[in-house]
Order: sequence, then C-alpha cells, then structure tokens
Amino acid sequence: MSKRILYITTSLPSITLTFVYREIQKLQNVSYHIETVSMNRPLKNHISKEANNLYRSTFYLDQYTIIIKFLSQLKLFFSKPRLWFKLFKFAFFEKEVQSLKDYLRILYHFIEAGFLYSKYKDSSIDQIHSHFLTGPTSIAMFLSKYLEIPFSFTMHASLIYIDPLMLRTKLIKCKKAITISTYNKEYLLSKYGTEFEKKIKIIHCGIDVNNFCSQKIKKKSPPLILAVGQLTERKGFRYILDACDILRNLNISFHCNIIGDGEKKNLMDKYNALNLHRCVSFLGSQPQDVVKSMLQEASIFVLPSIITTNGMREGIPVALMEAMAMELPVVSTKTVGIPELIENGREGFLVEQKNSEQLATALKKLLEDDNLKNKMGKEGRKKVEKYFNISNIPSLFYDIFN
Repeated sequence: MSKRILYITTSLPSITLTFVYREIQKLQNVSYHIETVSMNRPLKNHISKEANNLYRSTFYLDQYTIIIKFLSQLKLFFSKPRLWFKLFKFAFFEKEVQSLKDYLRILYHFIEAGFLYSKYKDSSIDQIHSHFLTGPTSIAMFLSKYLEIPFSFTMHASLIYIDPLMLRTKLIKCKKAITISTYNKEYLLSKYGTEFEKKIKIIHCGIDVNNFCSQKIKKKSPPLILAVGQLTERKGFRYILDACDILRNLNISFHCNIIGDGEKKNLMDKYNALNLHRCVSFLGSQPQDVVKSMLQEASIFVLPSIITTNGMREGIPVALMEAMAMELPVVSTKTVGIPELIENGREGFLVEQKNSEQLATALKKLLEDDNLKNKMGKEGRKKVEKYFNISNIPSLFYDIFN
C-alpha cells in the first residue's frame, strides 16, 4: 500500500516554488499519495500550466478566517484537553525565539495546526513533510502530535541563518530533517551539535533534465547574457548592471536580459544612472515556457548571488541548474552552496561576491571564446544530470518516508 504524505508549505504552487511542486509531482509518479496544504494561495497568474492540477487540489489556510480557526481550536481543547495543554505549554516555553512577535507566530501556527487536525484527523495520513523552516514546519510539528504520526521537513537557506524559529526543537522532534547543501549541514552541526549528524540528510533540489534540453538553434546576436530570479538583494543583480557598464565601456558586443520581479526601484535607479537602456532589458516575471525560450537563445547565464548584511542568502539556485541543463556556461559567486553545483573553471566561473570587476572579466572571457562556452556548457549538463536530477528524488526520499 502506498504511503500517504501530507505536504505543507508557504505558497504552493507559485512559480517561485517550482522545486517544491516538481518534487511532489515526481513522488506522486512513483505511487506516493500526496495531499497538499499551503499557508497562502498564490495569484492565478503566478501559476505555470504544469502546476494547474496542484493549484486546484491544494488546501489553502488563508482562505479561512481566524474566527473559524479559533472555533476549531476550542473543539480541540474540549476533545483533547491534556494534549492541548501539553502542546500549548511546549510552545509557550520555547527558548529559540527572538521577540514577542516570535511567540505570537508560534501561537498562530499552533492554532493553524489545530484547524488542520479537524480536517485530517480521519484521513489516514502516514507522515507530514513541510518545506521551509518557520510557519510550515511549526504547523507540521504541532499537527504531528495531534495526529500521532511523524513529521519531516526541508530547510533551505536564509531562514536557517536569520530566522531559526524553534529549530533545535524541530530537529529533536522530527523523524528526519533535510537541507539542500553540505554548506548548510555543516553550519547546523556546528551550531546545534553533531548528535544530529544522522538525522540531517542532504537532498539537493533537482530539475527534470528531460524538460531542459538544449536545441541546436542559432543563438542571438549580439550574444545574449541572461539572468533569472526574484529582484531581491541576495540575487546580486545590481552587480550585473555594473559589470554590463564595464563591458560596454570595453566596446564588447552583448545584450543582457533580466527576468524577474521584486524590489525594483534601486535597480532601476542604477540602470538609469548608468544609461544601460541599449544593452540591458528588464523583462519582469515570465512564465516557464518564456524562460526556457530565452535559455535557448542565450549564450551565457549569470547569477551573482550575495550574502546580505542581514544574513539573507541563497541555497543552490534552481535557475542555475536549469541554465546548466540547457548547456549554458554559468557565472556565479563563491557563496553558500553554489560551489557544490559549479566547479570554477569547469562548468562556468565563480567570482567573489559583490565584485563587479571580476564578474565582468568572467563574462568577457566567455563572450570572446565560443569553444570555452561550448565546453563549459556540456560539462554543466553532465553535472546536473548526475547530481541535480529530479529523477533521483524518489530514491533519496525513501529513507525519509519509510
């Protein structure tokens, strides 16, 4: 009989969580029965065609008022008073919090878990799995106690460092914890102790390499440099603009397209100040098929990720994996888990973070050497096929769910 898994995450299946919903789809294909809960309902225009079925079947917590959730909590209080008090006390005395706001968040997640219990108490769920450390995993932990089943969770990047809400408690209580890079695991063991060595498992995010295949079409002229990601500080897009300014002043022929939405004002101020209108274009958020088309046309992919002053950082960006699967040479930075994906000088170039001069130098080398571009592109495809292939997901998750 197939396992019944309840997945809980933040905004499923928005285009920013492709790695989550593709993981779910891959597990469903090997007979896991998976039900999905999302804390928030994404806008319909933020959903790709491949995720429409998941959008229709997901249970959205934000569609129910706090009054309805509170009433469910009252019913739970009267039906399981001892367990309710035990979990409430457990939440109230949590030590890994930074402010009163953290206590209020934990309380709200406790209430949402009680609300979900009223929905899933008769569903024969075998295990809960959550993506993202804070809200989804707090809900999963409390719900697992109500349902008397194990929970596991996947940690990504920034939240481990800047918002480790109840993280030690979650590591103690969970069946298994997943993180997406060796970089993250080493940090967790150094902070929380080597006793969690066997409990924390590394599972890289992966992509469907059959869905990202290079077609031998003529590349754009002038050569197209492509960047894809949310326009947030940690993506380092401002350094792309500085690098493009350097390349333009060297009279190097190129055009750079930036795909993504987000914190745009500071980028646009720099863009206008540098007068990059002829060599850089901001294309906004685009559906997956448009991104794939751009990857076909591009000659180089760039993502100069940084660690921000408040500790925000990447995991291992899926956008880099998709570009490498399309046989594009990539230019990124020597930060967090990115060197686990890209070996400097083999699949692309890694530069120091926040260094526009090094970024421009790496791009210049690739723009001027077609043989190097082709060689790195082929090596990148091999790396993703072997180590970042979503087809590996079912076997990697076997120990998590069995």
